[in-house]
Formats: sequence, structure tokens, C-alpha cells
Amino acid sequence: MIRCAIAAGLALALGACATTPDVAAPARPDAKSYAVTQDAMGDVDAALASAAAGGKRVLVVFGANWCHDSTALAGWLATPRFAALVAERYELVFVNVGLPQTGDGHNLAVARRFGLEEMKGTPALLVLTPEGEPVNLDTAASWRNAASRSEDAIFAELKALAGLPDDIAKEAGPGVNIHIKGNNAGCLFALSPEGPWYAKIDDLPGIKGGVRFDIRGSRETPWRCVAAGIYALQQAGAMVGFVSDPAN
Repeated sequence: MIRCAIAAGLALALGACATTPDVAAPARPDAKSYAVTQDAMGDVDAALASAAAGGKRVLVVFGANWCHDSTALAGWLATPRFAALVAERYELVFVNVGLPQTGDGHNLAVARRFGLEEMKGTPALLVLTPEGEPVNLDTAASWRNAASRSEDAIFAELKALAGLPDDIAKEAGPGVNIHIKGNNAGCLFALSPEGPWYAKIDDLPGIKGGVRFDIRGSRETPWRCVAAGIYALQQAGAMVGFVSDPAN
């Protein structure tokens, strides 16, 4: 009976992690960065103070070393490409949350402080302004599949969440909306929710460097389509100012 209870608990935890490891998945970095600290709330407060002094945002990653999605995300953040972005735009804090899926969660008050009321899976990723305002509360819990995301998709979202400096954002003004939808057959892009829809974002009229675009998806929009749109815009030299509602 004890063995069965342990197995059931582990299965529940892995399911909320959110997937079991895929042996066929491409190689990815892995880091056990979720140390148990004496004062996780104090760690976040210190990061907020540093962010205010340095004109950055705070990147809080809630996870656990038992979860392969958590360690995969931590692994990417430790690579030179991500470390450079983090050093320039973020103060990074890892918060160990234990096993919230089974009722054995830790430091959940930190998440609730910033509006993340439930921790149904790990990891969760929350970006805060220096004033402690969450930037991505609607998508913070969607990182449970981090191990399945590509390097470029993760980098593109973190770059977008880093935000534009105030002077650039003011100059850019409101972005041109790009609407995205997709399914297993592919992704489609349009300048209006009614279309016309294009299979390549490069085919949309007016795509050029120096213009700011806001990505508009829905809860049904696959994350890979959002990431593909961000990447294509950045390759064209355009700015991505706002990303709404990636599904997964």
C-alpha cells in the first residue's frame, strides 16, 4: 500500500510537471537551480530593489529540482545566450516550491503576493516590474511544458517580456496588431481578425524593420505559432511590443 501511494503521488507530480520526459526529445541543458533558501520572499524583495536601481525587470521562476520541466528551463537560463539577456534586462530569482501538486508546496505565499493564486504545475514563470507589478500573470502558469519548448521559443518570449525601454516604447507608440491562429496543419497570420490570412508572417503587407507589432492570439492559439511570429518579426528587424494569450 505504501509503495502504491508513493507511485500515485509521483505520477500526479509528473503529470502536473506537465509531461513525462520524452526520450526522443532533442538534447537540452539541465540545471538544479531551485535551492531551498531561508527567506524566499526576502530574495524577491532584494531582486526588486536591484531592478529598480538598474532599470530592469525581475524574472521569478517557481519550480523544483525533481521536475524535468523546471530543470530544463533553469538549464536554458544558465547558457551564455540566455545569461546575456538576463544580465542585461532582468534580476533572476529561483523559488523552490516543493510539490504543490500534492499539497506539499513551499513558498506559495511568494506566488500569491503577485497574484498567482494557484500552483497546479511546475515551473511557473513570472515577470515583475521594479514596482512589483506582474507583466505576464495570464501566462505565468503556462510554462509547465518548458522541456518541450524550443530554445528559440523560450528566448523570444523572455525577450518580449523584458519590455522596451520607456523612451523607445514612447517613440514606437501603439503597435500594429498581428493576429495568429493555427492547428496541427500549420500557423496563419493576419492584420485583422477577419483576415486575409497568410501562411508566412513575411507575406503580410507592411512588415519591415523599425515598426512595432503587437501579437494577438487566443487561448486556442498554439504557442509554437506565437513563437514563430515573434521570431520572424525579429528577423525582419521589427519590434515586438506586446504578446497576448499564448495557449501553451
